[in-house]
Amino acid sequence: MIALRLTATLLLTLITARAENLPREFTITPTQLAEAPAFLSKVVVPDASCAAVSDALSLVVVGRAGKDDRHLAVFRLDAQGRAGGEPTWITLPKPEALAANFNYPLGLLFHPKLPLLYVWQDVDASPVEKQGNHPEFAKHLEFDHLVIYEIKDGALEMVHASTRGTGFHCGQGAGTVGLDFDAKHLFVPNATGETPKEGGIGMFALDGEGLPVDAPAETIAPKSKTATVQARVGKDVNGKYNRLAVIPKSRRTNSLLPTGTGWFAAREALVMGGYSGCLVNDTQNGGLRQAWFHIPGDLVGPCAIAGHPTAPALYICLQDHTHFYQIAQTDGYPSLMPQVATVTGAHMTGIPVVIPKRACIAIGDTKSLHLLGLDAEGRLNGKGERLKLECGIAKGLAYSEKHDRLYVAVNKND
Repeated sequence: MIALRLTATLLLTLITARAENLPREFTITPTQLAEAPAFLSKVVVPDASCAAVSDALSLVVVGRAGKDDRHLAVFRLDAQGRAGGEPTWITLPKPEALAANFNYPLGLLFHPKLPLLYVWQDVDASPVEKQGNHPEFAKHLEFDHLVIYEIKDGALEMVHASTRGTGFHCGQGAGTVGLDFDAKHLFVPNATGETPKEGGIGMFALDGEGLPVDAPAETIAPKSKTATVQARVGKDVNGKYNRLAVIPKSRRTNSLLPTGTGWFAAREALVMGGYSGCLVNDTQNGGLRQAWFHIPGDLVGPCAIAGHPTAPALYICLQDHTHFYQIAQTDGYPSLMPQVATVTGAHMTGIPVVIPKRACIAIGDTKSLHLLGLDAEGRLNGKGERLKLECGIAKGLAYSEKHDRLYVAVNKND
């Protein structure tokens, strides 16, 4: 099914490209901004690693990768979307055996309809070669990567913690969670693969309250031969075990870590950022089918993705690099002919954030933020701006459509 979808999308894209004479490869030389645009709101969270905003709950949460116990900064928003005052700080859980190891959030995601925040965290650990069943990894086996909070009157209350044991890597620097189109399944990153340096993804089924339950049998044992799926367990905070579908990526799909570096849920497929490209997960008609899109040329490395909420466009950012890609997509199936932009002087890092009302996409860099221009169809228009920021690397980005604000975490105010 995926091959047919890709072929059809490719033909459509080629016809459109010829008709409009779109560029395929070009250079963007950003204009340096003297001051922040009016739609950008800074929040002070040093060492930010991720962020999320909920318009329904009027909250912005920023994850922090520091070496103390201040992990999540929770800001309440006023009627205009302003995050005033000091945040409430949340400490993420870890077992007593890891008291000397610092843990840190990598990804945050609000449920689109329920008052839930999904958090993916990691913890300092030995190299991947000394994980799994290695004796040095024994104390990490009770560490829960997935933590779920329910929001009550603006306060966060932990209601679930799971995904522990040898089925998941520790010590990763990237990876987040994603929901499918109907928010019936939760996908998690950095599961174990066929070798210590390889990774997979995990998938939980969700109940009506948005909490993990047993993964369906047809997902754990699909008919498709394109993915090897194994039944693993994730133990939650109440001691209950849930079945989790763990899908190691095959060697032909660039299975190196990290996995789950951004997700985009379309009607028929879920796209995941990974190593040197993105993985298309087709869960239609039961089971799971996978196809891999590799970035063009000889470039390799971790990639983060985002999708446009209304236009048929995907975006891939090669991490710590100058290259940024826009790909046409239909229902989650990408074409094979992306735009390739080289952004002068860039070392772009983190998951891109689309700002549809401003016709641009934001991506972090060292002590700065890029704003790359988009046309009406979500394609890159060759324009770009760069803003200097008081931070190490700008990773704490979140956009509110309700307030038309881009929240950016910085180390201190100007």
